[in-house]
Amino acid sequence: MSVRYFASSTTDSLHFRDDLTKRVFCLSPNGEEKQGCLERFVGSMAIACYDFRSRHRSLTPLNLRERVVTIDQDNRMSPRAPYESVLAVERDVASDIQAFGYDPGDASAKPLTVWRLLRQDLYLNDRTTAFLIVHWKHTLNFISLVDVIPGDGTEVIR
Repeated sequence: MSVRYFASSTTDSLHFRDDLTKRVFCLSPNGEEKQGCLERFVGSMAIACYDFRSRHRSLTPLNLRERVVTIDQDNRMSPRAPYESVLAVERDVASDIQAFGYDPGDASAKPLTVWRLLRQDLYLNDRTTAFLIVHWKHTLNFISLVDVIPGDGTEVIR
């Protein structure tokens, strides 16, 4: 796992390019691909890249499933429902985008000093136990990796 941080980001759109496939895509405020893409963004971003190495070669393609729940947050924010998604592992790599910010063109957006603490459980394929638990703190200025807890059968490779 490696993380690239983009503190205090400002961009005209949340468009990204997949380095492996060269596919270009955009994201909505809820993280949905190509649906209601955010036109302007002010906040912070981090991209976590997961590099998989297995002792056992499998013929089935790998999927990285995530379930993200809010542990705590600034009391001025509305509650957020748990978020779940599935990412395909391509060439033994999957990337996950963390973004926390607002659209400055949205009249209801108020750039306050807000924060959110998240727990992200990561699963491979249909397994019911997480191979990794990641805690993130999101602020408008920076997204920080608070803790990484390996699940059973997961080893740290340096």
